[in-house]
Amino acid sequence: MKPYKSVILLFALGIATLSAIAQEGQYSDAGSNSSSSGSSAASSGSVVGGIGIVVGENYVLKPSDVISVEVYQEKDLNKEVRVEGDGSVALALVGKVKIAGMTVAEAQSLITDLYNRDYLVDPQVSVLVTSFSAKFVRVLGSVNRAGVVQIPPDRDMTLTEAIAGVNGISRLGNPKAIIIKRVNEDGTTRQLEVNFSRILTSPDSKDVVLEEGDTIWVPERII
Repeated sequence: MKPYKSVILLFALGIATLSAIAQEGQYSDAGSNSSSSGSSAASSGSVVGGIGIVVGENYVLKPSDVISVEVYQEKDLNKEVRVEGDGSVALALVGKVKIAGMTVAEAQSLITDLYNRDYLVDPQVSVLVTSFSAKFVRVLGSVNRAGVVQIPPDRDMTLTEAIAGVNGISRLGNPKAIIIKRVNEDGTTRQLEVNFSRILTSPDSKDVVLEEGDTIWVPERII
């Protein structure tokens, strides 16, 4: 009986060894796949918690915007800074640089030129917007949720979008006589009367592009 027991024992040990090898290969493959997936995600730019907000290069920088300036292989020069009220940012080595009113691409080109002029050889500079200066319009009167509506940072907002942002006009509101109050650059104000119903129903009527600080008033219907 002993020889049979030895054979059975060796057979069992062989099966266990093969099983362990198979499992090790499986985990190795899984780890390899996981690593491959991670590399793929990283190469595709899907990085959780990455800084910077994707906007077009034509986004115009304004006071209170926050930008991240990174210089390749020059970590001491990397900086996240807010655009001051005078339109400038303070950067390492080059000091104050006025960038408000410039597009992101123009600001990046200017900062690159400043570093290239006196400090670095062919610097690789990237500029990202990490926080935007908030812009709002106010929608008041006979709407379902009067209040402020934020303008998207990288494009214009229309009257239709602003009305949608307050959950629409109430049943008592008059969409045919909406008033838009706008403050001009010289401080004077002007009012525009808009037939919102026509914008929604007529293919020939263009939507109204709003400006920062506009106040939209929706009057009640006259019954």
